[in-house]
Amino acid sequence: MQANLVNKNTNEVKNVKVGFSWTEFFFGFWPAVFRGDWKWLLIMLLVDVGLGVFTWGGGSLLFNFIFAFFYNKFYVKDLIEKGFEPSDEGDYHTLVAQGYIQPNMRFGTAYNNSQNTANVTTDASLEELDKLKKLLDDGTITQEEFDAKKKQLLGL
Repeated sequence: MQANLVNKNTNEVKNVKVGFSWTEFFFGFWPAVFRGDWKWLLIMLLVDVGLGVFTWGGGSLLFNFIFAFFYNKFYVKDLIEKGFEPSDEGDYHTLVAQGYIQPNMRFGTAYNNSQNTANVTTDASLEELDKLKKLLDDGTITQEEFDAKKKQLLGL
């Protein structure tokens, strides 16, 4: 499986693999070299050398097998921290289904900005509704005014 991540600030698009990393399993730290993933390259290289020296390469092989289950997830999380986000709804759901991101994770200018966002409720609109409800309860505004403003805030 794969997904596309886009950085809206730099317009850079990365096609990332999701799931077991066969390239990391077979080639060890080399996929990190080609991805420019210097943090994980250094970690894998140190562990491979450290384990390989004392176990005649067996520890390095075992580490690469185990780490192949996690490497793609680490790489995607690092990209998201750098400002990348799913390019569309399908990529978002792929990453959620594999546990790479949380289902309620919000992105600044994510794919959903291109969709109809009329029914999306933000924290600010919920706070505004709270204030309006208090005004209604105090008798400062009428039920009709409250309903009209509520529809406007919720985009109904």
